[in-house]
Amino acid sequence: MKIRIYVTSEGQAVGRWLSLPMSEDDLKQGLEEIEDGNGACEIQDYEAPFMIEKNADVFAVNEAAAVMTEYDHRLVFALCGCTNSVEQVIRILSGGQFKVYYGVESLYDVADDLIRSGHYGRVPAALRRYIVFDKIVRDLEDVGWHFQPEVHVAVLPLS
Repeated sequence: MKIRIYVTSEGQAVGRWLSLPMSEDDLKQGLEEIEDGNGACEIQDYEAPFMIEKNADVFAVNEAAAVMTEYDHRLVFALCGCTNSVEQVIRILSGGQFKVYYGVESLYDVADDLIRSGHYGRVPAALRRYIVFDKIVRDLEDVGWHFQPEVHVAVLPLS
């Protein structure tokens, strides 16, 4: 997963796009070229699955990008969609504190898989058609499951 930020010298409109993560030395050099000697930069735009503030620490964003690139971009995108901060996403990823389903169309697919796998006990195939999936999906949402339709991923952060 690549994260891109458009960095300018403070108060300026012209800057350059930086693709993260990059080595700290390359990042320092890129920022020095942008700063024009005044020592301050602003992030004017970004392409990332999370919000980046104008005055965010570019090095902290780079560190977050380095951690996130170690994981499937769909998982990162889904976690960013259901958590409050980048720090929380990194903590969840680093601790392996999540359950994930890839290639699903909705939480109905998760509910169906949980039933088929015996999560709710053995359910005979003849009875499956009588199951009210809306209630199971609502229960999944209540415990924290999140479906990210753009990447067809359902995720449950466990922290």
